[in-house]
Amino acid sequence: MIRGVGIDIIEIERIAQACARQPRLVERILTPAERAYCLAHAANPAVHVAGRWCAKEAIAKAVGRPLRWQEVEILPDMHGKPTVRLHGVSAQAVGEGELLVSITHTRTLAQAVALWVVNR
Repeated sequence: MIRGVGIDIIEIERIAQACARQPRLVERILTPAERAYCLAHAANPAVHVAGRWCAKEAIAKAVGRPLRWQEVEILPDMHGKPTVRLHGVSAQAVGEGELLVSITHTRTLAQAVALWVVNR
């Protein structure tokens, strides 16, 4: 059963500019593993940072409450599909169920959709 749905979209350039103004922004919003993944895409890491920003915002909308940036981790599985892992207080706040997320981008925009699915 779908318990919640969330969506978010952002201009990639907006994230790139924010990261240039505040270099610690990436450290604040991404876990170490997420940073390593995004920065490994040296051609344009802002695309991947923006995608994770949107995914975390979409997840918060799906569960209906703010979550801690560092406690929501989105990494690709072995096939490249983004998977969500919650830690700490955020995991306790969400409780049961599974969070599914899809991330996409164009040259200028990143977008994510999240579903909170609970088996009943």
